[in-house]
Amino acid sequence: MPNWLFEFINPWTTPLAIVAAIIFVAWVCQLRGRWLATVALSAAVGIALWQAWKAGPPNGLLDLQIYTNAARAWGNGGSIYDYHDPTFHLSATYPPIGPLLFTSLTPLTADGREVLFTALNLLALFSCVWSVAGLARIDAAKRFTWSAWAFAAATVTIPVWLTLRQGQINILLWLLVLVDLNAIRRSSRRSGIGIGVATAIKLVPGLFIVWLAATKRWRSTLRALGALALATAIGWALASSDSKLYWTDLVWHSDRVGSVSDARNNSLLGAIARVIDPGYLRTGLWFVLAAVILVVALIRSVRASRANDYLAVAAIVGCATAALSPISWTHHLGFLLVALVAFVLQAKTFKAKAACAIAWLILVDPSGHGDEPWLSTVRALMVIGAVCFTPIRSTDNAKQLGPDQTETTPSNLDTNSVLPS
Repeated sequence: MPNWLFEFINPWTTPLAIVAAIIFVAWVCQLRGRWLATVALSAAVGIALWQAWKAGPPNGLLDLQIYTNAARAWGNGGSIYDYHDPTFHLSATYPPIGPLLFTSLTPLTADGREVLFTALNLLALFSCVWSVAGLARIDAAKRFTWSAWAFAAATVTIPVWLTLRQGQINILLWLLVLVDLNAIRRSSRRSGIGIGVATAIKLVPGLFIVWLAATKRWRSTLRALGALALATAIGWALASSDSKLYWTDLVWHSDRVGSVSDARNNSLLGAIARVIDPGYLRTGLWFVLAAVILVVALIRSVRASRANDYLAVAAIVGCATAALSPISWTHHLGFLLVALVAFVLQAKTFKAKAACAIAWLILVDPSGHGDEPWLSTVRALMVIGAVCFTPIRSTDNAKQLGPDQTETTPSNLDTNSVLPS
């Protein structure tokens, strides 16, 4: 059997082939509508839990093992950052509050831990697509069916599937941000807290705090900064020496995560590093392009918030974080899926729909593992393109709303008009 065909049907690569086969059988059996969507969702969940149960030792879900063992080392009186995986020599990379969250999983067996954490990730993923449905203003009567299909379509992509099979925490961070954006859309008094907590766990979501300030949502900004400070303070109180080590030393060492020229790096710097050797030219080009992307992201996300299009805000700012971070592995690209939703909702012509389908297939990478350098460069360009061109949907009442006011009745909004990029 050719290797590409083996990888296509191998569920460890992506469950696309098996999920598609199950859906086809259900369709032949005359299941339609909500029932067929439920089959798609169930198939994706079942395969993910099966793969988690199969993973097992020695490496299992690699990142989950790293963070659990780092938390165990702290519990035994050592340092969070002392533990290194014996096979790949990787250690914890997040601020202390991140690894400490895994302390509750240390008493479990490896198999139990992997299945439980995968189940939590799947629940978080469905909550993510449910939140995206809210941001996308999907009609309430169609919301479950839409979310079920979106869940299945997202699960088979490399960003989500790699997160699941490595036991990463990315989906939980996406959920904190997406729930917070829905809170901002509803003018909730709790808005900003989720973004602050996500930033405390992993610094990259901090760009959403910059967006909050740029849109003059001062109360949400203060709540985000307060949540960030409180979560960081809890980490400092529990692991003061590790906190000092991280914030004074480790935070500056991006090489602990990996090489910027790695074939799997989907960031702007990764794309540049694969064609230009280290030096002033590479650094200067990165700074200039990064500054341009940051400015474009802030201008367009502010415009999107004025139009009450928080789906576009999530896509633009989220993809900007992936573009600007020195290293963005394929499993960090969840907001690229949010951008794809924004494009799909605006795709009216056959060419536009075909382009969306091709973009989704690139994110599925059905016969690979997201390791090809040219595909990483393509994904980096997709991320940058999402920042620059994600459609912004205008609303009838956008002009009447101030920076601290947002839509409360999304069902009557015009979803067909798009502001210029």
